[in-house]
Amino acid sequence: MHRALLLPEIVATILETNSSSPGFLYTCLFISKIFSEEACRILWYSCGAYCFAEQGTPNIKHLAQIAIQNTERAQYYAEFVHVLEFSEEEKEEEEEEGDDEMYLDEARWHKELTSLQFPQLRDFSLHESSNATELNTGEFISHYAQPKIESFTVYQGSRISDALFDKLTQSCPRLKALHLSKISASNLSKDGLIRFLNRADALTALVIQSGIHDSWSYEAFEAIAKLPNLTYIEIPDIQDNWVNSVYQANPFTPLFPKLDVHLSTGISECDLECLAHHVPKLEDLSITLQNLPPSLSILASASNFSHLTNLKVEFGPRNRISGSDLLLLARNCPLLSSLSLGVVDDSAFSPPGPASRPSTTGITDDVIEEVAQALGDSIISLRIIFDRSDLLTWNSILSLAQYCYNLGDLTISCNFNWQEAMSGRLEQTFPALENLDFIFDSILRESQVANYDEATIQSCAQKMFELAPKLSLFWIDGANEGDSHWESTVQKIYYDTLSFPEVVET
Repeated sequence: MHRALLLPEIVATILETNSSSPGFLYTCLFISKIFSEEACRILWYSCGAYCFAEQGTPNIKHLAQIAIQNTERAQYYAEFVHVLEFSEEEKEEEEEEGDDEMYLDEARWHKELTSLQFPQLRDFSLHESSNATELNTGEFISHYAQPKIESFTVYQGSRISDALFDKLTQSCPRLKALHLSKISASNLSKDGLIRFLNRADALTALVIQSGIHDSWSYEAFEAIAKLPNLTYIEIPDIQDNWVNSVYQANPFTPLFPKLDVHLSTGISECDLECLAHHVPKLEDLSITLQNLPPSLSILASASNFSHLTNLKVEFGPRNRISGSDLLLLARNCPLLSSLSLGVVDDSAFSPPGPASRPSTTGITDDVIEEVAQALGDSIISLRIIFDRSDLLTWNSILSLAQYCYNLGDLTISCNFNWQEAMSGRLEQTFPALENLDFIFDSILRESQVANYDEATIQSCAQKMFELAPKLSLFWIDGANEGDSHWESTVQKIYYDTLSFPEVVET
């Protein structure tokens, strides 16, 4: 063997250059001690079923099974791990007998992995799964708060306590991103959360909106508002006058000094307007109104964020939006590329819980035409859903086609006769539209004629691809029988145009 191959840096360069070649790194494990160590460093950099490294990575199961047989050997590999990601893995053939589930949760190996230390761990994540709440408990989660951790993410779990936050404070000085969501039966105290936040100056991202609701307080919000490096925040509801109270307590201390990337929270229109003075360059705003008093002008308050590129509002009962406020938002926020109003997710974790569709005033085809003009080429995704579907007609669709050249995703409450709409020549088209969802009123549609002949349905379905040549997903909510037939015919035409590689039998 050439002497150069005794130098770790030379071997490392060779291995990294060829790491994507199938089987190359595994072969290197058996060449020499230096080759083996450098191959392990690359192979075990990340561990988890879906880490998707070019060279392939071991699953959590592989490390756990080694730990069962030889803890010392497993610890050797664990010391190379920088990324540890738990998700659901597809079953192997020997595991499939007698069990209908196709996937197994990697979190079932927590007990085995807690016998190991991960001194190089930078990025840790636990993903959602059918069993994650039971498997991802606080006692196991805390183990992964290792000294060099920078990103700590739990998408679903249970029974976290002060112990986790105290360990993050004491053992993880490099922590920059903390994400806790869908946490059930949390035992975290208000003081425990505040104690952590008061010593979390390194944080740049904090997501605790659906993870620590019972521990939320004004003092916790105040501590977050003063953190110097946060650019991305998702927190529980900001109660009335909290923003102004924190500011008045110390008017010379800036609130959210670096917040410009993303904010998700519940907030009233008054507090939102006040917040705009402190974070005028915010780009992405998500508002949840489910547990707040009825809002009548949230869009007008949101229009004060002139740098917005994304706005999502989930409404609660008795919320209302006006056409004039929608137009004000479109005109004051010229960079908007995504606008979502009234989308309802029935499976939403509580809190904040399921949303409602807002009532409206002054929402007409003429207003939508002006909104479309104001949004122009910037808008890429538009979802506007109201509690009534008889306010907007086909004319609103044509206005969006005329002015929103780059619109690729559209969901809209409306009502129209698609046979009439498709009968004439289409003056306007959507050159970029791929996803289209019409929100009809099912009761209203049932009272309308639905007996279209097959030729008419086929013709109208084909016409949709003149309207939107790139259309790939087409849905109708609240459809009658004729609407459903039209929808399925459009989808069939699209799928018939796809070409799949032929399967050659050997």
